[in-house]
Amino acid sequence: MNNPSPNNQRNMRRAVALLAIVLALLLCFRLCKRKTTEDPIPPPTHQETTPTKVAPQHTSGRTHPKGSGLRTRRDAGRKGIKRCANTEPTTPKKEEKYATAEDEGVTDAPQTRVGATEQPVEQQTQQQPDQPTEPKTEQQTKPAAEENTPAEKTRQPKSAREPRKRITMRYKGHNQSRIGIRAGAGYAVINNLGAMVEEGNIRPRYTLEACGATVPTIGVFALLRRNRLGMELATDYTWLASTLKEHKLAGNVNEETNFRYHLLMPQLAARLYLLGNLYMGVGVGLAIPLNPGGIDFTSDRPAMFASADELTQAHLRETLRARVQAMPLIKVGYSSFKNGIEAYLQYAYGLTDLIQTKDNPYGYATARNNSHLFLLTVGYTIPLNKNKQP
Repeated sequence: MNNPSPNNQRNMRRAVALLAIVLALLLCFRLCKRKTTEDPIPPPTHQETTPTKVAPQHTSGRTHPKGSGLRTRRDAGRKGIKRCANTEPTTPKKEEKYATAEDEGVTDAPQTRVGATEQPVEQQTQQQPDQPTEPKTEQQTKPAAEENTPAEKTRQPKSAREPRKRITMRYKGHNQSRIGIRAGAGYAVINNLGAMVEEGNIRPRYTLEACGATVPTIGVFALLRRNRLGMELATDYTWLASTLKEHKLAGNVNEETNFRYHLLMPQLAARLYLLGNLYMGVGVGLAIPLNPGGIDFTSDRPAMFASADELTQAHLRETLRARVQAMPLIKVGYSSFKNGIEAYLQYAYGLTDLIQTKDNPYGYATARNNSHLFLLTVGYTIPLNKNKQP
């Protein structure tokens, strides 16, 4: 008797499963978007561009520009050592000293390094003053300088394997306040209604069936958004409604009791914008009933018993009184700051007891009545200030 009807349980399970699927899809889409990058990029190889080295040409008729800083060598062990310049700049590595043997007439002699124990080239040239160096004219140095110019400016092309560009997500910054209006419809259920109207005999001679009802909603709200965080302050008008159908075996009578409470529902919620304009929110609201005695009673008895039905309805309204109910809520939705469109799906759970049972001689019992409210709304917002991007 105190258990909800099978239809009510099925509706609740379907609604909760639908909301869970929507939340799971949003979270999966969020995680996939965060990890949407190209293939892992190997670390770039340290291939620095170095100027190409041109081997010095040791011809008897070519001269080298002054002050190039490099020396060439012809043969090791010869007495005649002569300073000459190379056409290429020196590398930052260690310098090498070479000896040449042009004065002995050797043109194609192997090149060797001068050991550390040998004397420097400058000291050797000072010890042999009889071998004068050939004077270098401007005409001889000018062509060599021109030849060096392109070699210094040319560089090797960059490595063919350049690092790939990563795909990153950048959230557009928002700092805006808006107000708007919204409307929609939903589904509401009030639990444990049968436990109040019947005493619960050991062998009951009746059957009970409870079901929810479709409810409308309309409201106004203000929204403050800063980047990916938002705050919402709203006031909605909606209903909490359910229907209790009872079939009494004695007399084969069908009775129907409609519970319909008109609510003013202020709420405060926080939003987190996960993917652009898609957001997820949590908050709390208060269901304030405007008609505490919103109960209607009817039956299929003959017209002569109409007064009895009216008396039963008066007893119900006098004994069962609605009161303020705290309702935590969650929501997922879409909010565009570009075109002002607002839409969301919200679920609110009545945490406290909705209906208070007063002391009465009519046999109505005390029970805890929680509620469930699903709302789907669309709306439109207008800005209070211009969008400021940080």
